Amino acid sequence: MNSAQKWAAGWAMFLGWAVPVAGQQVHRNGFELPRTSWIKAASDAVFDIASHHVTEQGAHDGQRSELLRLNVKSGTFIHYQYVLGKAPVNDELAGSVWLKANRPGIQLMLRVILPNERDPDNLENRLSVLLRGDEYRHVDRWQRLDIGRPVSSLKQQQQLLQAQLKRPVNVADAYADALVLNVFAGPGPTEVWIDDLEIGPLSAEAAVAIPRPADLTSAPPLSSASTAPFKSRGVAVEFNANQLLVGGKRFLLRGINHTNTPLRVLHQAGFNTIFVDYEADAALIKEANDLGLWIAPKLRVLADDSKLAAKENLAREIARLSDLDSVLLYDLGGTLSFEHAVPLSRAAETIRATDPGRPLAADVWDGLLPFSRSLNMIGIHRWPLMTTMELPKYREWLEQRRHLANPDAYVWTWIQTHLPDWYTQLLYDRPAAAGFKEPVGPQAEQVRLLTYLALAAGARGVAFWSDRWLADSHQGRDRLLMCGLLNQELEMLEPFLVTAGDPQWIETSSPDVKAAVMQTAKGVLVLPLWLGKHAQFVPGQAAVAKLTLIVPQVPQSMQCWEVTPGEVRGLKSERVPGGTKVTIPEFGLTTALVFTADTQQVVRFQEQARTRRQLAAQWTYDMALYELEKVVAVEKELESQGHTLPDAAALITDAQNRLQAAKQLWDNRVFGDAYREAQRALRPIRILMRAQWEAAIKNLDSPVASPWAVSFFSLPRHWRFMEQLAGMAPTGNLLGGGGFELAPERKQETWKLDELTLDDVELIATRVGEVVEPIVRPSRSDLELER
Repeated sequence: MNSAQKWAAGWAMFLGWAVPVAGQQVHRNGFELPRTSWIKAASDAVFDIASHHVTEQGAHDGQRSELLRLNVKSGTFIHYQYVLGKAPVNDELAGSVWLKANRPGIQLMLRVILPNERDPDNLENRLSVLLRGDEYRHVDRWQRLDIGRPVSSLKQQQQLLQAQLKRPVNVADAYADALVLNVFAGPGPTEVWIDDLEIGPLSAEAAVAIPRPADLTSAPPLSSASTAPFKSRGVAVEFNANQLLVGGKRFLLRGINHTNTPLRVLHQAGFNTIFVDYEADAALIKEANDLGLWIAPKLRVLADDSKLAAKENLAREIARLSDLDSVLLYDLGGTLSFEHAVPLSRAAETIRATDPGRPLAADVWDGLLPFSRSLNMIGIHRWPLMTTMELPKYREWLEQRRHLANPDAYVWTWIQTHLPDWYTQLLYDRPAAAGFKEPVGPQAEQVRLLTYLALAAGARGVAFWSDRWLADSHQGRDRLLMCGLLNQELEMLEPFLVTAGDPQWIETSSPDVKAAVMQTAKGVLVLPLWLGKHAQFVPGQAAVAKLTLIVPQVPQSMQCWEVTPGEVRGLKSERVPGGTKVTIPEFGLTTALVFTADTQQVVRFQEQARTRRQLAAQWTYDMALYELEKVVAVEKELESQGHTLPDAAALITDAQNRLQAAKQLWDNRVFGDAYREAQRALRPIRILMRAQWEAAIKNLDSPVASPWAVSFFSLPRHWRFMEQLAGMAPTGNLLGGGGFELAPERKQETWKLDELTLDDVELIATRVGEVVEPIVRPSRSDLELER
């Protein structure tokens, strides 16, 4: 298996595709492309098509859905079909689609071809039958329509055909070639939104060969040198005051650096922006645009070898990029210092002269105030994981940096998802870009803590540093799944986060949990976080039963809701001195509390949770399962070295039992409970990791005293290092006199003064037994003045 195949396999596991078994997979369509997929088929009705297009106004999941508007006069059926390859009809075959309509009665069907039978009405064609699935009933609400038990339905059709034709009918080798929607719901206007189709298993060849309407795919492919504009969105991007606006709405940046990750995976994981090299291939840009991803071209205008250093070259590249409708912002560099502010401002002037409306961003290390005069968006970053910087100090650093910029500056931050290059070179003797066969950090939980901490500290957007560290090559599937879950949560909270004011930090009933309170245009947002000691190394259990907190300045008319992708639940609150007291029955790592009196907003939360909870439960289960596998592998190595914990087996068994319970709940379609049980499965795993880590560092003055003691995953290497040190014996001092402990009057031959001759300078070197005042002798010029 080559590297590309390894990437594809890892990402396919994340997307939920069936891992190829005999070349089979599940076909999915989220209808995110700007072209329609359903084709008008047979009909006996009289009707007009008012419109048929892909819309961003109302999707079940993602950003888009396919919308069909009809004016129906009479008839009994109107078929629209979604053409497939060949899907063998067997017990594993299943299909579904999500539907929302203004009228009930629309039905999903499966067209099955009988290859051994001729159509009696047209002997040139094979005989086909329609297997009926679910019927739409819930008006103006999303409903999933399923094709269930196709083998049983086909046998019923076989019996009906045999009675009609009065002869045996051969259904051997039957296959489905299309999903069919009967959108006839009676006379009158009909509106149908279609989203999230799924059908399979299909052969890999059939899935790739699923046809699309010829008029939609006839455009010639773009060459890598093409500069043709991609104008499929027509959505304005602007920067107004300190707000990033897309289509007139405030926009929460959820970005990631792009290397060679399939863009579809990043889209499925919920990222909305990818940072790419400004010379990225046009095919990549077009694919991002088709998926609805925004791009942030990276223009290293201050690099020593940059061809963008010349004003003419920079203007030419901006003119080319400005034609791309998917450009969200221009990224002008990283880790910039104060001395870069002036040359960067000149480059910013050149860019604005060519593309005046597009926001400019850069990652700045110091000198935030002058940079905020020439940039719209100030990026900051620091990698606190596996260092001595505790998370509360990281929070203070983020807030300090934000306050160093202009008061109304848009400040965003990068989130650490990786191990820095110096760290991998030191610990693993390889660059960070290399693959890792052994489990490595960071932990997925640490990525969660950093993300919530950044937003709670007032960051207006976040971007994740490395997509490479989310791949299987870097043991990163748990981090990838965590990013997917985080993006689900941030999308739900976006209306609150984009209007949030400065955070106010409050205490809770646990000394390790602090909460940020933010007043927003939609209500009050509260973000409790686990900030326990040494969480930057190994967070530990990070859970509290019945966590209470008193939230100040909450209007009495507002109710408290805990908002997660798995469930939205109301929490009891009471007025007490100092504010509103709320109890969270079960807290782990982070959560989001929303105080609001807007019932429409609560309905929106509940609808989002209904559409996300199945995937959220699946991702949380998969993440816990993968993390458990990594921890068990490290634990076995530690036990082989003799470092055992008395309750290690019980903790692992507890995690396995909880995962099994989560799977049973998921199979029974109780997705909210499955989501929470999968979260609970991670807690005994974290207890085990923390206990092993604490045992390893108890004899160290600081965890960083051993470079291998800063992460659970490197503990086997740490113990080998300690055994190596224990086997060493001290020898004599190889640097004679290096301690400078001889009495001042004793001569020391090993250190000598290097005699220099300097005008008006007398050099004196001596050993002293205590601190003495420096000897100051008057210079020759001073003596002359005195005369």
